[in-house]
Amino acid sequence: MEKLKMFRFSVVVVVVIMGFCHLSVEAKKNVEQKKQTYIIHMAKSEMPASFKDHTHWYDSSLKSVSESAEMLYTYSNVIHGYSTRLTAKEAQVLENSPGILSVLPELKYELHTTRTPSFLGLDQNANLFPESDSVSEVVVGVLDTGVWPESKSFEDTGFGPIPSSWKGECESGTNFTASNCNRKLIGARYFARGYEAALGPIGQTKESRSPRDDDGHGTHTSSTAAGSVVSDASLLGYAAGTARGMATRARVAVYKVCWLGGCFSSDILAAMDKAIDDNVNVLSLSLGW
Repeated sequence: MEKLKMFRFSVVVVVVIMGFCHLSVEAKKNVEQKKQTYIIHMAKSEMPASFKDHTHWYDSSLKSVSESAEMLYTYSNVIHGYSTRLTAKEAQVLENSPGILSVLPELKYELHTTRTPSFLGLDQNANLFPESDSVSEVVVGVLDTGVWPESKSFEDTGFGPIPSSWKGECESGTNFTASNCNRKLIGARYFARGYEAALGPIGQTKESRSPRDDDGHGTHTSSTAAGSVVSDASLLGYAAGTARGMATRARVAVYKVCWLGGCFSSDILAAMDKAIDDNVNVLSLSLGW
């Protein structure tokens, strides 16, 4: 009887051990198959002569490690390369391929606040607040949570035509149309492919899938950088005064890259790349760890 009990106990132990081994193997397999976004930096000058276009070369490099992977974005200004979803093993193989400078995991950034000019000690010199007509040719691009276009900081009274050098657009989306832009707020775009690849579709009941600022941070930073002069501004009647940006006559273009779940580097790079195409003169980012 005792031998039978010992035999049954041994069988149970073996079954339990085998179960744990199976779970361990499955867990390892899941980790190996888990994908995340990577930024692929390519050496543009090393493109083989057999390719006529860099995007074809990028696609070929990607397909060499994964037939199913697709590019989220391609970059041609800030860096030469693309972003995509890969497993850790695929990323390692790609990193050792010809023409690859680096394969870097995507980073998530958080909102930081741009405070008043006094934070930088720039409120002591009137020359830092130029009012000449030439300043109205300057376009300040702000990468943040978007913009609330109805704010008086973006009124275009007294502004002339949009600079002829401007190549940007005012994109439509949830709670935002092209008519929300004017001669002050001359551009508005949004970037969400990286965010949605990592966290899933944007919940449009909670935030707008458009340049619309549902947070307030982007409206704050863009008006701090280049908001128009707003007289009799106050907070619920307190601290009355005049609100103004650093460059009141400059134009503003917003690039929404931050959402409820954070700001992802693939989207940030795409926005910077597009801002350069749009002919933005100054880029402002208030993002960090």
